[in-house]
Amino acid sequence: MAILKRKIKLIIFFIIFIIISPIIVLYAKGDIFTDGWSILKTGGIYVEEAPIGSEVILNSKSKETTSFFNRNVLIKNLRPGTYEVKIKKEGYNTWFKKIKVSNNLVSDADVFMLPEKIETREIPKYMEASIDSTSTKVVKINNQEYVDIMKLFTATSTKLSKTASTTNIDFKSNLGISLSPIMNNKLGVWKEKTKIFVQWFGRNDSAPKYLCDKNAECTKSRLVFELAKESRKLNFLPGYDGVILVATEGLVFAVQIEDNPDKMVQIVYKGKNPDFRLKDNLLYVKDGEKIFEILL
Repeated sequence: MAILKRKIKLIIFFIIFIIISPIIVLYAKGDIFTDGWSILKTGGIYVEEAPIGSEVILNSKSKETTSFFNRNVLIKNLRPGTYEVKIKKEGYNTWFKKIKVSNNLVSDADVFMLPEKIETREIPKYMEASIDSTSTKVVKINNQEYVDIMKLFTATSTKLSKTASTTNIDFKSNLGISLSPIMNNKLGVWKEKTKIFVQWFGRNDSAPKYLCDKNAECTKSRLVFELAKESRKLNFLPGYDGVILVATEGLVFAVQIEDNPDKMVQIVYKGKNPDFRLKDNLLYVKDGEKIFEILL
């Protein structure tokens, strides 16, 4: 009798398993059931690299706050459609993007947020020093750090290689023009008058997803930004993937490469006539005779 009961229980458990297994599989794929028990396929949004303590807002509703242990957020079970994602943190620029969600796919929200007020360190042109240990007289001497950094701004640009032509691209000179882009790995950026372009020069399957169009073509040149006036300088922002730095009249700002109609510029430095240079992943801004290290 006991053996028969065990067999009956096993049969019941087996039947239940057969019934619920498809439901578990569908839920794992992101599918949900509507009130009428029809299957609705869903997707998700993955919020990546938001600053610690950022509020993740989806269609004006707060979803989660990032923490030290949970900096990335996955929003699941979203019906197909377009969602407004906003990332907010006090003291930081707000990040915003409209993201399309498709069936059984997770769309990326690559967050880039800089502080509203970025600290700077002015590098003095002169240092004060006493003539000797017994003297109270102080004299000014050249600050070697200032001299070394000033050389970055006064150095003349390398001329375009003679081997470069309308069909050959010079990847070594880094002049920031279409025939000699500024390179970061296989990613190149250049300007054409007031327009800034970017292109992946590697294999299509190794390109960053933010460069790919709906047909998964990732190696075409793309317009990143158009300015009112031609930029003075551009380069990649060290430490941030897919972000470029631009110096223009009165500003040095950062902007994401990714396709986002609502993307905003984030000010790095505001002054009179700024220019910038990078050395060992450190950012220096020259404004007139003053030089600042930008502490990002």
